[in-house]
Amino acid sequence: MNLPALSADSALETHLETQAVLYPTLRQLVQLLPWNHLRVREYLQEQAQQNPFLRKNLANREALLEDILPSWYEPITREPSLQEHLRGQISALNITSRQREALIYLTTWLLPSGYLEESPLLWAAGSSWSASQLEAVVPLLQNLDPPGVGARSLQECLLIQLRDRPHSLTTLLVRDYLEDVAKCVGNSNEVKYNQQLLREKLQQRLLEPPTLSALAAAIGEIQTLEPRPGRNFSYSSTSIVTPDLQAKPDANGWQISLVSQVSQEYCLDEEALATLNIQKNSWLESLLQQAQNLLTALDQWQENLLKVGQFLVERQQAFLASQDNLDLVPTPQQLVAQSLGLSDATISRIVRERYLLIGGQQNRILPLRSLCPPVGVGGRTPTQIQQLIMQLIQEETTAKPYSDEQLSQLLKLRFGVEIARRTVVKYRKLAGIDSSHTRKFSKSRNS
Repeated sequence: MNLPALSADSALETHLETQAVLYPTLRQLVQLLPWNHLRVREYLQEQAQQNPFLRKNLANREALLEDILPSWYEPITREPSLQEHLRGQISALNITSRQREALIYLTTWLLPSGYLEESPLLWAAGSSWSASQLEAVVPLLQNLDPPGVGARSLQECLLIQLRDRPHSLTTLLVRDYLEDVAKCVGNSNEVKYNQQLLREKLQQRLLEPPTLSALAAAIGEIQTLEPRPGRNFSYSSTSIVTPDLQAKPDANGWQISLVSQVSQEYCLDEEALATLNIQKNSWLESLLQQAQNLLTALDQWQENLLKVGQFLVERQQAFLASQDNLDLVPTPQQLVAQSLGLSDATISRIVRERYLLIGGQQNRILPLRSLCPPVGVGGRTPTQIQQLIMQLIQEETTAKPYSDEQLSQLLKLRFGVEIARRTVVKYRKLAGIDSSHTRKFSKSRNS
């Protein structure tokens, strides 16, 4: 058979194609990276049931309930915590995922009474939300059951329970005369005298003042309201999130460690290995390889977690000590990847939905991604710019609130942050702050 001659124009060309190949261990590692240690342990339990070469390391684990109690044993059901009760309702709300995450985070600031403690600025410290974003979801929390949850004071708690009667005498008493009401409870002569004084105050305000019997009925209704909406739920200071890393202060700074050493809980089964040595079988050999790959990936998973946690904790030592957002050092995820020799995707998987337990006088839990703030203008993070703007606005006078141009100049003079007026507008709006004209009007009206 004669083949046609190849011309110069139709010369053979060699095409090289590059394909990304994930080795079995790397595939396992990519799967494990976003999971917390509870999910990883659950996955290992599933794999151990399917793979005879993988078993629990009995020499290095604590006894579990299922190991020492009979199969018919069922522990007494405990009362759900307030956070668990609220979380079920939050999951059913028709809101964005971002709002849902903020609401769940906000429930960690609830006291056993059901009240919200601290201030929005402190809620936001170390979180991925600004103070205004968390403040914006407080009304959503206050709409949940039990009525009054999420209040910041007794007065607000009672008013939340009276929302369906905004124009009632009971609401008026709670809103404007709560201290007087406290003196009108009982049957003594002094109480009756205080009731008469309260009625006289109402006469000066209302066209038709209430009778003493109507006043007593309204006070009785206030007494039926719940001053501590969280009292019927169990309470635990443990957060609903699961930290994988923990940092404790010591003489040399901060010591970082894993909350749980999952890799030490599983090992290769020696009996299965002995069986494979006697009976060579390709199927068993593949199962052994899978078990080895999983254990290797598990070691790499823990090693990467520690490397990232150590880097972030060392970089953010000032913030961890002060809990002030202004002490956060801009640390984009790309910088973490370059510093540790890991890929951007690996860092993203590690910091996403992962938490750090901060030890000390009072334990607290931070999202790991909150230690990776991006770089904004002037070497500050976007959250820090918003906080500086809020700080300046809190100092302004009612008659002459700062314009955006003045805010730009003050940021440069006081904090060394050079920022254009239009950029001030951007961050002011992100922080939920009105314009100078609107602030002047609202403040003068309130005063």
